[in-house]
Amino acid sequence: MVFTKIKKLKSFRCFTLILSGMSMLGLSAQEAHINVSDPILLQSPLVTQAYKLLESGDSAGALNHFQQALTENAKDLSALLGQAMILADLERHAEAYATYDSIVANYPRHAFAWNGRGLAAFNMEDFDTALSSFKQATAEQPINGFFYESLAWVQMCRGEFSEAAAAAKIATLMYNKKGENSAYPLLIAYFAYLEAEDQSNAQASLNYAVRNKPLNAWPSPVIDYLAGNIVASELIGCVQDSAQETEAHTYIGLKLRDQGDESAAKKHLEWVSRNGDRRVFEYTLARALNLQDNLALLLP
Repeated sequence: MVFTKIKKLKSFRCFTLILSGMSMLGLSAQEAHINVSDPILLQSPLVTQAYKLLESGDSAGALNHFQQALTENAKDLSALLGQAMILADLERHAEAYATYDSIVANYPRHAFAWNGRGLAAFNMEDFDTALSSFKQATAEQPINGFFYESLAWVQMCRGEFSEAAAAAKIATLMYNKKGENSAYPLLIAYFAYLEAEDQSNAQASLNYAVRNKPLNAWPSPVIDYLAGNIVASELIGCVQDSAQETEAHTYIGLKLRDQGDESAAKKHLEWVSRNGDRRVFEYTLARALNLQDNLALLLP
């Protein structure tokens, strides 16, 4: 699944550790426009130890070391990245936002930091700030599908469906350029086109998803449900964790919403709003659409 938080670090060599956040999303130093010879990027012993602690699973110890490093050098990029990722993992989104914001203040072309800033704002349901951040992350067209997917999600939440479909299409192209696969941009495009009343492109997106769905892996059952090959109860029966359950209820709700069964759709979207897994994009989308629908009922 696309992630609103980074759960753990992979093994990195020293250079990759310095650019850990960018490396995990496939972002090169050139794409981030970071000069690795800059003295500010030289790894301090505290930061080196912090990443070792983080790799061993001691995020509390790692955070403490990053914070100590930042008292010595408030502009230490590797320490700021490490701190931001841990704060995001702990769902301390306001603090993560502040950390990413300090990065982009010093590195205004740092695409990964802009995306992290956007994710923190997205999780706080500040869609205006999230949108501007994601646009900054994609301003120089990095070959990174996740950045465009993030943009598409916030555009869905804002009701900008034509724009969301366009961003989702670019996300798929960027994933493909990197030899990666994600079904989620296709799901975004499908529902964005439906909301934009573009049935032809909606069906084309779904057909492409059917042809390219992951074998025996989530979210393949979601695609099967949307294609009419299984019913909602069968989709729910396929879930294995809270994230998948959140996604399943969201997509069932979106399909019912498109079919005009607003009462049934509302039950699923409200379930997500109350019980959903906050880590996935669908949780926030369901909340946003549910709020929009509720507000529409209040209008004369």
